[in-house]
Amino acid sequence: MLHTVPWYNSNTHALKKETRSLERKWRKTNLEVFRIAWKNSMSSYRQALKTARAEHIHKLIENNQNNPRFLFSTVARLTNNQTPPDLNIPSQLNSNDFMNFFTDKIDNIRNTITNVDSTASNTLVLSIAPKDKLQCFTTIGQEELNKLITASKPTTCLLDPVPTKLLKELLSVSEKPLLNIINSSLSLGSVPKPFKLAVIKPLIKKPQLDPSELANYRPISNLPFMSKILEKVVSAQLCSYLQKNDLYEEFQSGFRPHHSTETALVKITNDLLLASDQGCISLLVLLDLSAAFDTIDHDILIDRLQNYTGIQGQALRWFRSYLSDRYHFVYLNGESSHLSLSVHLQ
Repeated sequence: MLHTVPWYNSNTHALKKETRSLERKWRKTNLEVFRIAWKNSMSSYRQALKTARAEHIHKLIENNQNNPRFLFSTVARLTNNQTPPDLNIPSQLNSNDFMNFFTDKIDNIRNTITNVDSTASNTLVLSIAPKDKLQCFTTIGQEELNKLITASKPTTCLLDPVPTKLLKELLSVSEKPLLNIINSSLSLGSVPKPFKLAVIKPLIKKPQLDPSELANYRPISNLPFMSKILEKVVSAQLCSYLQKNDLYEEFQSGFRPHHSTETALVKITNDLLLASDQGCISLLVLLDLSAAFDTIDHDILIDRLQNYTGIQGQALRWFRSYLSDRYHFVYLNGESSHLSLSVHLQ
């Protein structure tokens, strides 16, 4: 039995039938007149479908004005703001199980790092601090904010007050308060607390792995949409500063403009070929750090930003604020775990 969408009616059916007939005539005769007629008919058919869909949704909303649950689910479906059911996660595992596992994993890794002489490593970088300093971030204008929001993916986080798609559609009336939030953060060197709360969704690493084993899941962290916009503003200015002062690591390919995994592989392949031409033996060592980003020491990071990168003043205060008092929780099957404090400054 053929299933059709509810707004597919006799009018759209007739237009579709006519469109197919014109397409067959064009393919059979190769006459330009039939090709043009087919294109026009296809355009009319698509417009009719769009109009019928809009009328159908309008009637649904009008007939369910007193049913808020139906209205919210309809808006979520139309804006793709649906949380997919966690069908592969066993029911005996809850959000707190995952939260405890992820937290204990990071704590155990950090506890094993006991022989790092951070004082010696910090001394090495003090003498190469750049002459130019990044004292503060520059506030942005409405045009730059609009470009960032428009170019961003319309993904919506559980913590977002409104769907991202709706925010984009209403940008003309909401851009001023959003711009004030972004620029206030940049000028005051402070990140709003709601921007530092993340929701974690457990994701199985590979489909064939045992879903009952917590170690087979990776934590996918999601931040509010405007938090990511603020990060992009700071990232753009920081990258510009690093590029201007030649502060990038020579062989860094990740998180760098015009560099990627591909450029790293090209460099390695070229080095191996050159060594082979010279009759040398090459030994390739690959290091995969477990939870690399989650185990970064924030105190060392702030020290490097200040003494090696030359970030000071309000810009440094912004990074201190960004890295401190960050919380996250696991959301699973409609339930939230307890809040957990991320690794923070002492």
